Order: sequence, then C-alpha cells, then structure tokens
Amino acid sequence: MEELKSIKKISEAFAGRKDELYGQKDEGRKVFGLFCTFVPTELILAANAVPVGLCGGKESTIPSAEEILPRNICPLIKSSFGFKKDKACPYIEASDVIIGETTCDGKKKMFEHLAEMTKLHIMQLPHFRDDRSAKLWLAEVEELKKLIEEETGNKITEEKLKEAIDKVNNVRKLFYKIYELRANNPSPINGKDSLKLFQLSYLLDINTIESVLKDLVEELEERVKKGEGYSGKRILIAGCPMVAGNTKIPELIEDTGAVVVGEESCTGTRQYENYVEGYTIEKLADRYFKIPCACKFSNEERIERIKELVKEQNADGVVYYTLQYCHTFNVEGALIEKELKKAEIPIIRVETDYSESDKEQLKTRIEAFVEMI
Repeated sequence: MEELKSIKKISEAFAGRKDELYGQKDEGRKVFGLFCTFVPTELILAANAVPVGLCGGKESTIPSAEEILPRNICPLIKSSFGFKKDKACPYIEASDVIIGETTCDGKKKMFEHLAEMTKLHIMQLPHFRDDRSAKLWLAEVEELKKLIEEETGNKITEEKLKEAIDKVNNVRKLFYKIYELRANNPSPINGKDSLKLFQLSYLLDINTIESVLKDLVEELEERVKKGEGYSGKRILIAGCPMVAGNTKIPELIEDTGAVVVGEESCTGTRQYENYVEGYTIEKLADRYFKIPCACKFSNEERIERIKELVKEQNADGVVYYTLQYCHTFNVEGALIEKELKKAEIPIIRVETDYSESDKEQLKTRIEAFVEMI
C-alpha cells in the first residue's frame, strides 16, 4: 500500500529536528529532556521552553553503559545512559536540564550516575493511588513548576498555562482520533507506521506534531471511506514502551500477516488518554496522577483498561511485551495474563531486549500464537 504522506512528512521533520532544536536554543529557549510520560510537558511549554524525549531504544550504546551499569538491568536504562556517556545523542546534549522520575529502581539508581554528567531534576512518583499520594504528587508538580521558572526566567502565568494545556489536549484528541480510526476493519494504518508516529512525537516540536496529526487524520478518514487498509488477525500490544530505535515486536507481529491495531504503552494509549480537565496546577497534576503505569501498586484499573482496549479495537488477541529485566511490567504481566484468560482473551507474553539474537525464536512463538487465534 502507498506510504501515507503524513508518515513521510514526520520522517522529514525528524531529519531536520537536530538543527531546529539547536536553533531554538540559539533563540534563548531552554531545553528540558524527559525520560517519562509522567512529566507534565504543559509546564515546560508554558514557560516558552522545549520538551524533548531522551529514552534510548538502540543496542549500540549498551556496551559502553555496561562499563558502569550492571548487565542485568533493562536495555532502555542502559541504552539511555550510554547515549549520554558517549555523547551520542544530540537531544541529550541539547538539554539544559534533564527531568527524571522514580518509576523503577533501575532508573532511579542510574540517575545517580547521570547526575555526575548533567543537570538533573528528579520527580518522586508515588506508587499508591490514595489521597495522600495525590497530595505528594501535586507538591512534586509544583516543585517542577518552580524549577522551570527559575531555569527559564519566565513566569508560568495562568494565561500561558491555559494556552499550553489547550495545545497538548488538542494533540491528545488527534492521537485519540487516530486510535478510533484504527478500530475499523481494515485498519487504515499499520502498527509499524503508528509506532513511528508515537516514537517521533516525543522528539519533535509540538506544533509540528499537531500539524502532522491533523493531516494524518484526514488521510486515514479517506482510507476508511474507501475501505482501504490492513486486514488480518488484529493484535493489541500491551506492556513496556517501545522508544525510538526499538521496532522489533510490531515488525515480527506484522510479518506474520497480522495487523497491530493498538498499543497499551507509553508509546501508545498512556501517552494521550485522559485530558487535563481544567486550567489549574491541581487539574494538571490530577491528569498525570491517573496514568495507568505498572509502577503503581494494586493496578486493577490498568487490567480493566486492557480488556476495554481489546473490545474497542476489535482485537483478536494481546501480545504482552516486556523488556528483559523489567521486573515491574513482567510481574504485572502475570496478573494481566491470568485476568485476560478468565475473560477468554488470547494472550502471549514475550520478553526481549534490543538485540537480534532472539528474533527467530520470537517469530516462531508469535506465528504460532497468531495461527492459534
């Protein structure tokens, strides 16, 4: 099928992003590097600063990271650290401040090493969902606001915050519209292109992303109207984020003739679900507090949401994907597998890293799963 013009457009924007980013720095705008979808980008935008994602999805920097970090932690952590250690990522090098968060022990301790190389701010992420935790998180968001104002020299006014919230909410609505269009059969976009869209959205300027998404919605609506798209067994991917450079699982799935119709991950629904329902810091903090990540304790809401996604996307089965040594998502995966089987939803759990060494084994398992459903 002919390549979507919007996907080509986002690839072209990515090719010029390094020069654009350094041009924004030359204009005096501060750059804040992010490792997690829990960081409220609205605060950064409201201070006329630039948010940019930093997670590593390539194996090439892992050997360098393993000179300091242990081998038995997840590849995302090692790859990210290696990019900074080797000064191999222009986005990390452009960052005036990197914002980390306590989503897992591996990241938390990696940040202690990273702090020796760059300016770092850590947000303490509470892992419970009670009122006490919500107040703690609000304090963390308020502290981040204060830091951003100090670093940029710009006051985050009510007017600027409202403008930023509306902008990010609109981008979320466009992402959600694409997700709804993927529920059609045939799906107007495949999983590989969808993943590219999610991955690059972390790296590009928000105005670029908004423009691309508007065009893409129009293209996909036209395909749906014509009945064009991708058919086959419909698969929902759930689990760990698949950041730029990491495309293994959707490629293996779609090489079997199946089509990925949704992603329950930080490079998927966790990125855009739920809007900021108001224009105060409290409403902003509340939206991010609700993100259904595996780092949360007693996560029934996430389990129920996966079931809903299967129904909404007319999915035939779930591939639950875990990065090697990501104990948080792996342990919760066992709970999710049990509940999905009770609901008679086909599921397969796969654990992998960024290397090519297990591709044939994974291909065999995924092929058998797709045939079975």
